Amino acid sequence: MFKNKIEAIPFHEFMAGYHSTRKEKPRTNNIYAMSAFFPAITPESFFPLSDTGFILFLAGGATIVCSALFERIFAKSGSTMIAEIISDVSKVTFPVIVYGTVFWFLFSL
Repeated sequence: MFKNKIEAIPFHEFMAGYHSTRKEKPRTNNIYAMSAFFPAITPESFFPLSDTGFILFLAGGATIVCSALFERIFAKSGSTMIAEIISDVSKVTFPVIVYGTVFWFLFSL
């Protein structure tokens, strides 16, 4: 470890402020030296496509968005019967899928 060394300095230098008792460490610009403290931020860390749970999450989100989009398109085009069927199916299946996912997650811990 570091040993405290006794150092003698001239009085005039001490009073003039030329002497610094604290030596500054040079800052490192090496990214690998700091990687132990800060994890690497990459697109793969935000979108882990190799993880099956994340892919299921994306598929569920895409299904909900597509369902809402198709329902709106059919409602605006005048096909209210098809839009109503999509709405009725969505009202039942999406809560079942969401609650099933939550229970699966809690029981898989």
